[in-house]
Amino acid sequence: MKKGLVLVAIIPVLIFVGLRRKSAPFFSVKDYKCVAPDVLSDSYFASIHGALGHMLGENLAAHELIDQLQKQFPVLNKIVISYRPSAIHVVMSAYDPVCCINNSTILTTHNDIFPKDFFSATSLEDVPKIAVFQENTAEVPFFVSSLLHELPSDFNHVYNLELMNEHCVRLVDKQEPNFIIALTVDQKKSPLLLAQCESVKKNIAARAGFNKGVTWIADTRFAGYIVAYKA
Repeated sequence: MKKGLVLVAIIPVLIFVGLRRKSAPFFSVKDYKCVAPDVLSDSYFASIHGALGHMLGENLAAHELIDQLQKQFPVLNKIVISYRPSAIHVVMSAYDPVCCINNSTILTTHNDIFPKDFFSATSLEDVPKIAVFQENTAEVPFFVSSLLHELPSDFNHVYNLELMNEHCVRLVDKQEPNFIIALTVDQKKSPLLLAQCESVKKNIAARAGFNKGVTWIADTRFAGYIVAYKA
């Protein structure tokens, strides 16, 4: 009698373990639900959703499915798959956008660059827009990340950022486009430095220095000095 009870108790456990190890083949792929990341555009998520349906039809194990999805769509940060009696539930998250480069590509928190149309319009509303003229594109993620880390978080409300190369970074004043601050990527960019440049701009404006469209450069690349000159 006791042996019979033990067997009855063990069988459901073995069945459950078997289902966990080979879960995909035991569930219908006709019913699956996928939660879209808010940061992705509808069109790009549609391509992910289509690929997911195809992969589910191949009865892949969960870890294989996740691995293939992230290889095909590297913007995906995390994927959680839950096999439920009613349907397969897939929850995805994506790397957040950090800035928009040349109005065509997006740098993410993972330091990868993707086309702008991968992301939803709402997710890009407040990200800084950066113009990059750097020829070696492989270095762009590092340079841009370094600049965004050191500049004040709200710098894009006051300046347009232009990356010419690692030795020439330009902050173009939005209120007075003829005033440009010149920096380097490696240089320390403190709030005090920007405040001092603002004082330089006010002094130039007080002398009508911006009349007739004259452009002034506040060059901060000299140790301990800000040198202002006409472009």
